[in-house]
Amino acid sequence: MISRKISRACRWLSALGAGLALLLASGAPIAQDSGLNLRAAWVTRWALRSAEDVKALLARLDEVGVNTVFFQVRGAADAFYRSSYEPWSDLLTGTLGEDPGWDPLRIAVREGHRLGMEVHAWVNVFTAFQTTDSGNPPPLSDPIHPMLAHPDWVARNKSGTPMPILKSATADNYAFFSPTKREVQDHVKHVINEIVGKYRVDGIHLDYVRFPDSSYSYDTESRVAYLKAELREGLSFAQWRTRELSRFVGEIGRSVEMVRPGTAVSAAVWQVVDAGRTSYYQDGVDWMRRGYVDFVVPMIYSVSVSSFEDRLKVYADSVGASNVVAGIGAYLEGFDGAVLVGQLEAASALRAGGIAVFNSDYALTYGDVLRFYFGGGEASDSGVNPGIDPGGQ
Repeated sequence: MISRKISRACRWLSALGAGLALLLASGAPIAQDSGLNLRAAWVTRWALRSAEDVKALLARLDEVGVNTVFFQVRGAADAFYRSSYEPWSDLLTGTLGEDPGWDPLRIAVREGHRLGMEVHAWVNVFTAFQTTDSGNPPPLSDPIHPMLAHPDWVARNKSGTPMPILKSATADNYAFFSPTKREVQDHVKHVINEIVGKYRVDGIHLDYVRFPDSSYSYDTESRVAYLKAELREGLSFAQWRTRELSRFVGEIGRSVEMVRPGTAVSAAVWQVVDAGRTSYYQDGVDWMRRGYVDFVVPMIYSVSVSSFEDRLKVYADSVGASNVVAGIGAYLEGFDGAVLVGQLEAASALRAGGIAVFNSDYALTYGDVLRFYFGGGEASDSGVNPGIDPGGQ
């Protein structure tokens, strides 16, 4: 249950005060007690410019009612904390592996806890390297980047060709490591265990814990392992990939519990359950039912309230609404304050365990809506412009 770790972070709602008109104007009723205990925002790695920026960002998120942050510490086999296994991200200094002189995760944990917020370390699990216009591999660094040290870890298609690192209109934004290669899985477990062991994080949030798509990974190790399983059990390759990915998530859950008991494990999952299973071999419903994760966060990024509600209901009916945190795509073109209120209302009506806004910039863009919905204070004079274009990254 979500309450295992976040109940102490829940702020019971206060009176809404003079700002009711702001949200009433959006056409939706206002929930005095939404029941949405976890109120999260994803803090991306692009927001981590300096220690002072991190402190200021968390303080502002606290002011609008956010009580949990999914704080990105690993984007593409790089680090936003002091890692023994992977190099410092070049986003911090411009140079891969260069020590920035400050530790983003340590600052986030200290400041978040001071504010009474939960800090969950957000880990991109199988993304190996972000594609670039040049297609060049990562440079030498200390520690050496895993993709440079182990090019054989990269996921491969049926012809044995590794995923490209050259950016194109048809390629994924990332090259992936093979999710069913044991060396990859062991490396990821070492990374996560180090984070949990060194930092007093309240949770581990798994993202990109999936295949890039159904055409990968046909690396030799995975082919051989599958053939052995197929002879014994008669599984299809799709069934085997789904099962192996689920087994790995279970190992992560058990490993985290051993290193720091009571640490929550969550997973960002595909917004449509069946598509997650068939196209990416990601079965968040199975993970939840087996107790591999403490809650799932379906990324229901839509400007349609009805579509959001329908997709959230599938997860709620499958694993129990209190075990589902609804991911809200506030960055989308066409998203506005009225859409946000409608989706908050839908999550509340279904008794979801909480909501998570992607990302922290847009949580602040719609800060008035969140503040009033969760009973956090008065509106600014400017209010919220329903026609605002939140842009994108």
